[in-house]
Parts: sequence; structure tokens; C-alpha cells
Amino acid sequence: MRSHAASLTAGVLTMLAMGILYLWGVFLLGLEQELSLSRSTLSLVSSAALVTCTCGFLVYDRLLRTLPLQLYLAITFALAAGGHLLFGLLPGYATLLVGYGGMFGLAVGLGYGLALALASRVGDASRGIAISIVVSAFAMSGAALAAAAPWLFSGASTSNAFTRLGAALVLVWALAAVLLRGAPAFPAAQRGEAFPVDLVVRSPLFLQLGLVFFALNYCGLMLVAHGTGLFTAYGAAPGTAALSPVVLNLSYIIGSLLGGRAGEALSPRVLLVSVQTAVAGGVLLLMVVGPSSILALDVGVAILGASFGAAAAFMPVLIGRFWGASQINGLYGVMLLAYGGAGIVAPWASALLFGAFGGYAPALALALAITLAGLLSAARIGAFSRTPVPGG
Repeated sequence: MRSHAASLTAGVLTMLAMGILYLWGVFLLGLEQELSLSRSTLSLVSSAALVTCTCGFLVYDRLLRTLPLQLYLAITFALAAGGHLLFGLLPGYATLLVGYGGMFGLAVGLGYGLALALASRVGDASRGIAISIVVSAFAMSGAALAAAAPWLFSGASTSNAFTRLGAALVLVWALAAVLLRGAPAFPAAQRGEAFPVDLVVRSPLFLQLGLVFFALNYCGLMLVAHGTGLFTAYGAAPGTAALSPVVLNLSYIIGSLLGGRAGEALSPRVLLVSVQTAVAGGVLLLMVVGPSSILALDVGVAILGASFGAAAAFMPVLIGRFWGASQINGLYGVMLLAYGGAGIVAPWASALLFGAFGGYAPALALALAITLAGLLSAARIGAFSRTPVPGG
């Protein structure tokens, strides 16, 4: 029990560290000014981070089963801290792209996978709660740091803020290493394992879940990259606009804390259709009422943030219910391709449409179309199998 508690605490700390990925919007305007670059050019860095993050998702399960746990942890945090320090000490677009877009993005994928794996190996009765806790931690640091940014980084350049974050990541690494001292390694994959992962990921059920997950992540990651810009474009004062990441991350936390239990309690169709419908309503609120109401913007962002967080918690739970808890790490790692795909497209497409039309209405219209496609896919998903049948 003590071992599980220490491991879960290490997972939470790791998620808190990797969750600073969602601080990108806080630094976007400062980076524009300091580097004299357009929003679309800077959005390539955010997209690159999510591409390399996806690479981390794809390999984390294999690496966890191959490397000693402390070595895996060291690689993850060395990439995260080093990526921030690289830009902080040598500010420039190239170091931002390599350090943040490459090194830190890969670290996020590895760290997220580690935290999820630590939560997934608790007992069946606690798994949904454990997953919800670690997933919610992914947004906690973003919410806290975004709210505290005016004080923490007051008078500091963006590069200096990155240096401070890099130093903080080294400290978190040390704490996590102590908590995981003596923790059991993850078992190596056995030769001839019968579970046909390739068959599952090509199955209609897995692909339908993937489309729903893509749609939910698209809207959330659009706001991660452009939430502050959206508020500014609608006339919000800089101080008000800076609160967008706070609203997004706080609602993400609430959604993720509820999502794991919802994934255990509800049928997949009811859960997914309900969440996609809420997202459609949130996007419409941003499109129709948002331009004339800051309150509507906050509510719309909160709806999308809560749905975004809920999806991160309930999707691994759904995978466990369809195909068995032992398959969560491997299959969810593949499912996170949908997250990475949304991360590639959402920031870049939104910036491109903003540059072409001078506003966010076309970007929101695209988000609504993607949400409706996800809603149609959710409506076609059937009930859980009684046993984890490959391919669903």
C-alpha cells in the first residue's frame, strides 16, 4: 500500500511537471514580441512539441518494459529541464524549436506515459480514481502557474521564465526519484504474447474511439495554443486575456477528476455523445456570444476545458473495459496518436485561419465541424463486451 502511494505521488509530481506544456499560451504574446515572429510561425513550435510528445506516447510502454525505472525517469526529466534551459540560456527561434518543440515535447510523452502506467497498476477498485488523479495533475501546474505568472515572472523576459522553469524541473526530478526508490520495475513483455494489438488498433471500434478522441483533443489544444489570442481578438484587456489558461486548466482538472469514474459508470455511447454534445455547445457559445461577452468566453472555454480533461481520464478507462486493464498502456499509447494529430493540426490551422481572415470565427467553425464528426462517430459506438475480445 505504501509503495502504491509513493508511486502514485511520483506520478502526480511527474504530471505536474509535464503539465507546463499548457502554459504555452501564457508565453505566446511575449515570444511574439521578443523574437519578432508571427503567431503562425511560433505555432509551429507548439505543433512540434505535440509531434514529439506523440513519439513519446508511442514508445513509452516499450521503454518502461526495457529500461530501469530510475534511468527512464532521468531521461524524461533531463529532456524536460534541458529543453527549457536551452532556450532560457540561449534564446532564439532555433533553440525554442529544438528545446521546447523537440526535447520538452518528447519528455511530456514519456512523462505522461510513466504517470499513467504508475496509476494503472493499482488495484481494479482504485484504478479509475488513480487515473483521474494523475490526469488532473497534468493541468494543475498550468492553472496555478498561469494564475501566478504576473507575480512569478513579473519583469522577467520569456527566456528568463524558461530558465526558472528548467531549474524547477530539476528539483521535481529529485523528488520523484526519491519516491520511486525501490519501486518495482514494469514487467518485460513476454515472447509470444497472444494479445493481437495490431488487430485491435485496426478495428472499427478502436478507429471510432480514435476519431472521438481526436475531436475532443482538437478543441482543447486549439485553446491551449490560442486561448489568450482568442480573448485578445475579442477585445479583452491583457490581464483578462491572461486568465484564459487559468479557466482552461481549472476546468480541465474538474473534468479529469470526474472522467475516470464516468468511464467506469456510464455506457460508452451515452458518455461520448454527451461530452461531444457539450463541446459543440461550447464552440457555438464562443462563436455566437463570445465576441460580445467576456463571460460567455469564460463559460465556453470552461466547457471545452472540462470535456478535454474528462476525455484524458475516461479514454484509458474505456480501453481497459473493452480490452482489459493489462492492455491500457500499449493501446492508449497508440490512441494518443489522435492527441498528437490534433496537436499538429489545431494550433497551426487556427493560426493560419486567423492570419488569413483576421479573426477566429473560421477557426471555430472548423472546430465545430470536427466536433460534429466526432459526435457522429460516438453515436455509432456500441456497448462494452463482457470479455476483452480483440478488435471489439
